[in-house]
Amino acid sequence: MSTDGSPAPAGARYRTWVRLHRLRALAGATVVSLAGCVLAFVSPWFLFFLVPLGIFGYITLILALTVYRLGPRGGDFQRRIHLLIAGSVSLENGGRALDVGCGSGSLAVKVAQAHPGASVTGVDSWGHDWEYSKDQCDRNARAEGVAGRVSFEQQSGSALSFADGSFDAVVSCMTFHEIKENADRFDGVVEALRVLRPGGAFVFLDLFGDPAFYPNPAGIRTVETPRPLAEVMDLPFPLRHPKVLGHAMLLTGTKPA
Repeated sequence: MSTDGSPAPAGARYRTWVRLHRLRALAGATVVSLAGCVLAFVSPWFLFFLVPLGIFGYITLILALTVYRLGPRGGDFQRRIHLLIAGSVSLENGGRALDVGCGSGSLAVKVAQAHPGASVTGVDSWGHDWEYSKDQCDRNARAEGVAGRVSFEQQSGSALSFADGSFDAVVSCMTFHEIKENADRFDGVVEALRVLRPGGAFVFLDLFGDPAFYPNPAGIRTVETPRPLAEVMDLPFPLRHPKVLGHAMLLTGTKPA
């Protein structure tokens, strides 16, 4: 889908945040467990497969429904979240914006569309565990008609190559907790703010409410007080689940001069 709710241009293809190869593996494990339970007619020992069937089946259900909800047929919540971020960032015409962890280029494209005079750079490591690529980002930008103002580079969010204060705005969506190079996931926020000019705006969405990734919430509040995504947007099941977007929080503000 495009930013106005119409079908996405031919050639534009945005994947969801769910790794489909993991979903397929879990679905396979569910089928195997179910087959084991059927064999209980041969021997009651096969009833032990009920435990993995319950575990794998539940996780598969949550992930499958998440893919559905994030996609166009289930409410298009991934697009809606990107639109929320793009519309929340303050960026004057002619400004420069950075998207940290651009994935398939969706958010970077939407920032460019929301701010017609701006140029946008998207960076991502595009690791082997993800189904994104720089070529995919470039194709999507061309299909959406913003290739002249949007560019993509392979970089890690843990060590951006840009000089201090290079950008007028910085955005990021569900990226910082994925940066494995950082022992402290908040370091990704610090690095993103480093390349933001004083007075520049930032909008970050991440699992800031999850103590598994951010055990010290006081550190986050030294920047701004984050808002739960569920308070900003009505999230249906299973997006409110703690393992999906239940801990997602929106961090917005302006870098002090």
